[in-house]
Amino acid sequence: MDSRPALYSPTGYGSHDGEAVVRTPHTVKTLRGEDVETILDLLTAADGETVAADLVEGVAGATAEYVDSLYEHDLAYDARAIPAEMRDSDCGCFLEALLPAIPPETHHTLPDRLASLSVAVVGDREPVSPVLSRLRAAGVSVTDDAEEPVDVIVLSEALERAPSWSAVTEQWLDSAATLIKTRLTATGWRLGPVLTPAAPVCLHCVYSRVDANRAGGRLYTETLTGNPPYIEAYTDTVTEVVFATLLEQVPRHLDEQILEYDHYEGTVETSRVFALPNCEVCAGV
Repeated sequence: MDSRPALYSPTGYGSHDGEAVVRTPHTVKTLRGEDVETILDLLTAADGETVAADLVEGVAGATAEYVDSLYEHDLAYDARAIPAEMRDSDCGCFLEALLPAIPPETHHTLPDRLASLSVAVVGDREPVSPVLSRLRAAGVSVTDDAEEPVDVIVLSEALERAPSWSAVTEQWLDSAATLIKTRLTATGWRLGPVLTPAAPVCLHCVYSRVDANRAGGRLYTETLTGNPPYIEAYTDTVTEVVFATLLEQVPRHLDEQILEYDHYEGTVETSRVFALPNCEVCAGV
């Protein structure tokens, strides 16, 4: 416990019928036993500033073993895990939630690891410009040339089917990159799918399925001008997804799926992407 000076837990948690359900960015864990309430009290007290020893003293019934258990089960991490130069930048808060899924002994390598990675942004760059600034702040190389060897390709669309989608698909198929599709809409945003190099679908599969389910077989083609009230939430969400993808932590709800968020209705819909039989572009990859 002495090596963990500041405990922090980026989780949601609650108890029911003697069990504690703890949700991390990557999994949901159920804890059982007579110590459940004490563990929840520790998570509540963990603020990223209080040293672990003081947390134990301040929580009735807590011991050093409880703190060690939180770390061992990836329910907490050292608040100093992010190197200082990154913690103080605009990107620090977006990396915190990824730490539980990254081995603690490699946390100090994050700056060098990110500096070795690259992102190509194709399409409408203006809505995602804050995302690009955060990536650069973390040392990630950002280019607009998807033909270069890159780790992630971001297709930022102004329309449901931007003219660049076809070329982006071909470049993705010929690369080892992961493709992220996103679009700001008049009422919210569409994010996904995230297609890894091994994904069995492509954007042609996506658009063909959408065409078949839209009235008249047409996609929505409305454009959006200016910054909507939810632009900050949009850019924060895209930033989190791009960092997670770069660090090989693709969000499970976007892996070959599309999230559609409506800001005004307060709704979120997630649709699964299925391969198009005998796709003329990827043929199931």
